[in-house]
Amino acid sequence: MTEKPIISDTARIFIYPIVTFACFWIFLKYTDIEQFEKKEILSTLISVISIIIAIIVTYLFSKLFAEKSIKIERKKEIDLLSSKITYLRRIAFHIRGLHEFWRFKDVNIKSIVDHKYEELTYEEYRGYDLPGHRKFTYDESTTISEEIYGTDGQAYLALKGLEDGDNSFSFFTEFNPKNYTLDEIVRYKEYANSFWYFLDRSSDDIVNFNGCSRYWMNRIDELYQKITGRQIDKQNYKSQLKDLLTEFDSVIFEKHYYLNSLNSEKLPKFYIKGLINMVVFLVLLIVCVFAFVLNLNIWTEFTMTIILLSFFISNTTDLILITIQSIRNELEINEIYNI
Repeated sequence: MTEKPIISDTARIFIYPIVTFACFWIFLKYTDIEQFEKKEILSTLISVISIIIAIIVTYLFSKLFAEKSIKIERKKEIDLLSSKITYLRRIAFHIRGLHEFWRFKDVNIKSIVDHKYEELTYEEYRGYDLPGHRKFTYDESTTISEEIYGTDGQAYLALKGLEDGDNSFSFFTEFNPKNYTLDEIVRYKEYANSFWYFLDRSSDDIVNFNGCSRYWMNRIDELYQKITGRQIDKQNYKSQLKDLLTEFDSVIFEKHYYLNSLNSEKLPKFYIKGLINMVVFLVLLIVCVFAFVLNLNIWTEFTMTIILLSFFISNTTDLILITIQSIRNELEINEIYNI
């Protein structure tokens, strides 16, 4: 269970104006205007604010550099996982190109989809209501499903989805680094699951790689070895591919999504609150400089100075509250580092 912070942001919102008005009232009521030294007070205020800003800037930048280092280490792991996903997509490209694999007796799923439903996507076949995808009627969906033989055609479309519209040449390029988004990983996971389902539910006598060209199969063998670090068992080709897809579903896609989601997070709230607090101090510093230089009447100088003092005290109080919050957050280590 996540513990509530000692001081909530809502409490800070109320504390800030209360401290400001309380200080202003005290200064206004108990300060002798005739003995009031504007320049001495403002000079001290300018020096203190400058030191506080320097401390905040130093701390924030040190934290930002530390956060960047952590993200770089995560990115290294993400890149390794991304390369495996790219290899899987290349396997999908080569399997989709195997005419013999998609020939079931007198029917060739590949020929049907490529010639009659060339523009059909996995999402359209599944009936997803997504921008950029056609929406078929029930009768149209039924006709398409019958003509592409249901899950057989769906598996073919799933492999096509894994290719994601990339140029065919890119699937033969060894150096082809990719940065995959969270949305892409979610889609690829569904595509891979769909093809796994097809392999799992189909008969080994009908769906197999026995008659496929050894030239193209060698390419799949190489990609399998790059992903797993071991050679594929040619006697159990279909089973080996199922196990590979299972690993992607339960490990590789999950790890990539988790690490990428961490790296995609915006700046922690502490940085935002610290930056806002620093900006207020910077504004106070600029106004203090103007108030120090300008020659105004005594009541205007007095009022402006105690207003600046009041805001300085309330903003310093707010900085203390932010620091207390950040200390507690820094001591909480919830992220999983070793995965």
